Amino acid sequence: MGVSVNSTYLTASSDIESYSERGIDIPEHIKENLSKLQHKGDSITGSVGEFSMSDVSLMSKETGVEFAHVTVGDTTYLIRGDVKCTVIPYHLFSKMKKKGGTWDFHSHPHNDDCIPSDSDKNLIKKLSRYTGQKESVIVTPNGKTSTFSESGVISVGTIPNKIDADRQRALLELFGGK
Repeated sequence: MGVSVNSTYLTASSDIESYSERGIDIPEHIKENLSKLQHKGDSITGSVGEFSMSDVSLMSKETGVEFAHVTVGDTTYLIRGDVKCTVIPYHLFSKMKKKGGTWDFHSHPHNDDCIPSDSDKNLIKKLSRYTGQKESVIVTPNGKTSTFSESGVISVGTIPNKIDADRQRALLELFGGK
């Protein structure tokens, strides 16, 4: 099996309405990633820095499930969970222990759910023992983040909002301003 990270919500469904349900198109790279992550346990790999926190937040909003982002060496792994948890496969966890991998962040599929579950805190406790990692981050569909340790939340924040120049011009034209 592997190690599990959980949402703190006890409901079996997410309260999030996806962009698709609201008729809003999502970026092509997100669609492509989601096409490869159809079922719990599916994973994709990329280079370090791939699959940003913003991407994963959007993916959780679109699907209503958790995702875990792990880096080992120069490879990043993105693993799909379900509405309650994501399992980091045992073979990947073993690789993390041997090569000093990091559990960079994971998503909770409910807006504002930035509280680490007992499973989240237990995993960071294990990683602290094996790799020296003492903190990780939770991101929510509405962009809230929390950095946490085995003791709980250390800090809270939001994903920086990056708007490309074309969109910025369009918003300024629509709403006025300079």
